[in-house]
Amino acid sequence: MYEDNTTFVIGAGASQEFGLPVGWDLLTQIRDNSFFLFDGGAYPSRGARAIYEAVYGKHQDDPEMIKRIFQGFVDIHRRVVTAESIDEYINRHSDDAVIAEISKLQIAFAIMHAEVNSNLVPHAGSLADGVNWDNADSSWIGPFARKLFEGVRASEVETIGSNISIICFNYDRCIEHYLEYAIQRAYRDVDRKLARQIVKSMNIIHPYGSLGDISRVAFGTPLEHVDLYHVTKSLITWSESIQEDNLVEDIHEAIRDARNIVFMGFAFANQNMRLLNASVDDAKSYFTKVYATGYGLTPDVERKLKKQITALYANNSEDPRYHNWINIKYGMKCAEFFKTQHLNFMM
Repeated sequence: MYEDNTTFVIGAGASQEFGLPVGWDLLTQIRDNSFFLFDGGAYPSRGARAIYEAVYGKHQDDPEMIKRIFQGFVDIHRRVVTAESIDEYINRHSDDAVIAEISKLQIAFAIMHAEVNSNLVPHAGSLADGVNWDNADSSWIGPFARKLFEGVRASEVETIGSNISIICFNYDRCIEHYLEYAIQRAYRDVDRKLARQIVKSMNIIHPYGSLGDISRVAFGTPLEHVDLYHVTKSLITWSESIQEDNLVEDIHEAIRDARNIVFMGFAFANQNMRLLNASVDDAKSYFTKVYATGYGLTPDVERKLKKQITALYANNSEDPRYHNWINIKYGMKCAEFFKTQHLNFMM
């Protein structure tokens, strides 16, 4: 069981272990999917047909809007790779409602497609029910769940995860999907309904939203069965997220009260760090312990990085006493990190 008030901050690198695209891969997919070629047929000869159909289905009576939308796709195709992430690109054009609309469409399309092809999904003909357990166990999520369940008796199953928070910056529902099936597998008398209720009761926060409640849009639903505009209603841009008081307060509470903060697959982008900043004014009665993957980073940035992390939950980001409790594992991906570090944040 994890120590009380442990907060896990999950970034794209953590979902990459499930076969989901990381920031740059997602950007290039969106760039390529935004190139539509029309040569006189009923559908574009190049470009994501599901996106084309979604746009025409919504705006078929407004040809001027359709024209603006496809000009927006041209802009995305040309310019999106000048941003660090699709969230940053949307924020750059936060005064353009069309860019926000069609960027969300592209996100919904790309992540839905990635969920369908995720390595968490069982192979065709597999006897596994909902999860490829071997693939999950080779990632961080299998070991994470086993430690989450550790010490929790069957009579206490509804308390699973009640002492931790998860702040997931990813749009996918891999964590929720896996935990729902893992709880049923771990506890004999738990059915799908109860497992889903337990997962929903956990403090899992998606700062940018997700593809939606898996009870309504199932994990791995084929794109031909998805209403992309319906899915986009659950997605949030950065500029929208900072205006949602309840969401921001939930994030800040999870950071402010944390005794342990565990960053996995997180790139420490300025935009995301600003969302996490709990703006603590008073000195805390304890030192928050921080453990982080640092894949793709080097110790050269450690001083700056520790200062940025400390600023999230302390009133003096320069205080070396806080820095001493920050442990960054450079060059380490999530599966190896969790395997070697989990005892640090266990009871």
